[in-house]
Amino acid sequence: MSPEKIALVAIAFSLSACAETHPTLDQTIGDCPQNVQALFDMLEGEWALSIQADEGWTGYGTSRMSWDNDQKCGLIERSVSVFNQESDTPFENRSTTHLVYDELSETLKVLTSDERGYVHIGIAVVEDPLNVDVLKPNSETPNRRIQYQNIQPDSFEWRWKGRDSAVTPWEERLAISYRKERANRL
Repeated sequence: MSPEKIALVAIAFSLSACAETHPTLDQTIGDCPQNVQALFDMLEGEWALSIQADEGWTGYGTSRMSWDNDQKCGLIERSVSVFNQESDTPFENRSTTHLVYDELSETLKVLTSDERGYVHIGIAVVEDPLNVDVLKPNSETPNRRIQYQNIQPDSFEWRWKGRDSAVTPWEERLAISYRKERANRL
């Protein structure tokens, strides 16, 4: 395993330990601050994905977001996407994302991994747009940002942005439109 992946795994374990919470007798799973509860309620459900990359290729997929029963206040997303659908070599990607509210820092901690070994870890303040700055293992200024924006009950946009340095502007690399197929709860 490369030193970069080892560092990311170490950060993942550190963040998961920081974000780990255990409900007390007067708390239940899903016990979130009102603004986080409202955000998670809108994100929960089954989604159809439409993907557009800055390189011009497109894709599609599905996603299911549901309450993470292992966390006091968290969601888990499982998605399957087909990237570069127009090419002779499209590829499928399966990923899992955990969004966990950390009441000590009043932030969301985000951990995403996929079957190809890609991992990103980030922290976001709960607001719209939800800007998740992806942490770097060497404490440098983040050069990747995941953004959830225009969050509505039946749609939102997910954008992956990058930049070359802390002083250059963010450039959009990948955009995914989420359209709700149905809610998980009745």
